[in-house]
This record gives sequence, structure tokens and C-alpha cells, in this order.
Amino acid sequence: MSIPGAVGWTVGITALFLFLLGLIASFRMEPAPDGAVGSFRAAAKLDIIGSFACQAVAYLLGLFGVLQVHAPRASIRQFLGVRGTHPAFYPLAVALGFALEGPIAALYTAIETRWPSGIDDAELVRVFIDASAIERAALGLIFIVLGPALEEIFFRGALARPLRWTHRAPLVIATTAALFAAAHVGWQKFLPIGIFGVALGVLRVASGSLLPSILLHGTYNAIQCFTLLAAARAGAVDGAPSAAGAALPEAAASPVWLVAASSACALVLTALACVLGHRAEGAARAREKDLS
Repeated sequence: MSIPGAVGWTVGITALFLFLLGLIASFRMEPAPDGAVGSFRAAAKLDIIGSFACQAVAYLLGLFGVLQVHAPRASIRQFLGVRGTHPAFYPLAVALGFALEGPIAALYTAIETRWPSGIDDAELVRVFIDASAIERAALGLIFIVLGPALEEIFFRGALARPLRWTHRAPLVIATTAALFAAAHVGWQKFLPIGIFGVALGVLRVASGSLLPSILLHGTYNAIQCFTLLAAARAGAVDGAPSAAGAALPEAAASPVWLVAASSACALVLTALACVLGHRAEGAARAREKDLS
């Protein structure tokens, strides 16, 4: 796969996702309070589950298309890199998820403060406040498990694997991180999510497996999900995470020393992942399968 080809696939699935989202929104319009003919307003409740369903359809169709074009006879599991690697990558992925939360949140907050996106951050908290226990469990499943797995399957699986056949690892990591960030729409998110994407790509390439990057992604989102739950229990609608997606940067400011310490930890853990990838036999075997 070429870089322009990867860009084309990302643009296509993002356009399809936005189209489906708009289609659902058009069916969820309700009459305006004044009863004026032809006057409508969007339903107030944020339909996170419906949004995820649109994303799932778009991404899975994208995965099917990539498979048909680039590896029509390949095993889906092997093509995506769903395989074992050195066991140390799994706790490392969890630790990296915790370490990245501080610096990414601080960066997003600084950008959002200087150039506001206009996103209503409190809407997510209101959704959790109004949701039943079963609905909260479903939202948590989407944020922590299904959403991360879906995005990693596409960006670090369907795109990264064929790109790796023709390009060196640093270029593949940078390309998938940039496309991952761009797919979230909104330039304020590009740099924070791009950094997150680089960490995911490094873990994917170093381990030779998709599983550690899914675990890292899910861990990071879990922190934001628990923040939402805590705010919902307190009945708060301020200081909520910004929006659902690959990364949910927290709007609440953290102490500078904590951000600095988290950043240093994230760098050390990322370097450790690279060293482990080069020295561990399990990771080396997994990487060989990526290149075959």
C-alpha cells in the first residue's frame, strides 16, 4: 500500500462515517417548540451508541475493502496482527496508557483554551447522569473495549500491515498516527491525538502484535470513562472530557510537575517498548510475521 492509498482509505471511511451520522441525525430531528412549519431542531440527547454504530459500519467496510484489494486470500487474524508477543508488552501498554493521560490532556487543554472548538463538553456528562446502570455499562463498553478495538483494527491493522510491506517502520508509525488524528475531525485534536497515535504505532511495531496497542488505547479511554462516571455521580456538568473517540482529553488542568513527570514516564516506557521489541524473541517472531 502507498501513502496516498492509505490517505484515500482514511478519507473514504471518514466520509462514510460522517454521511451515516448525518443520515441518522436527519431521522432524529424533532419539531421546534414554536410549532412553526418546516422548523426543526436536533434532538438534545447525544446518541453515542448510534454514533458508534455508524463508525463500526464505516470502519468494517473499510477493513473489508483493504482486505479485498491488498490481501484477498489472507487470514484476517494474521493480516491484522492479532497474535501473541512477549508478555511484558501487556503491562507496559497499561502503564503507558496511564502515563500518557497527563501530557495529552494538558496539551489539548492548552490548545482548547487558546482556540476554543465550541464543543459542548458537558453533554457527555449529562448523558451519563441520565443513563441507567445498563446504559452506563453499554457506554463504558463502547469507550473502553469496542471503540479502541475498532480503531486499532483499522489504523494499526488494516493500514499499518500493508504499509509496512513497502515502507520503513518510522514512516508507517508517523503516517498512521497522522491519519488517526485527522479522522477525528477538528484541528484542535490533531496534535494530542497524533502523539497518542505515535505511541500506539510504536507499541504495534515493536511488539509485532495488535493486542498491546488495543490494550493501551483501552486503558487510556478507561481513565476518561471513569472521569465521566465520577462527574455523573457528583451531578457535575463542568470539567468533563471533551468528546468520545480515540482519545478523550480531560479538560481539568493538572499540576505542571505532574504533567512533566507523566511525560518523562511516557518517554521512558516508549523507549522500553523499543528495547524490548529488539531483544525479546517473542516480539521478533511476531514482527517477522508482519513482514511476511
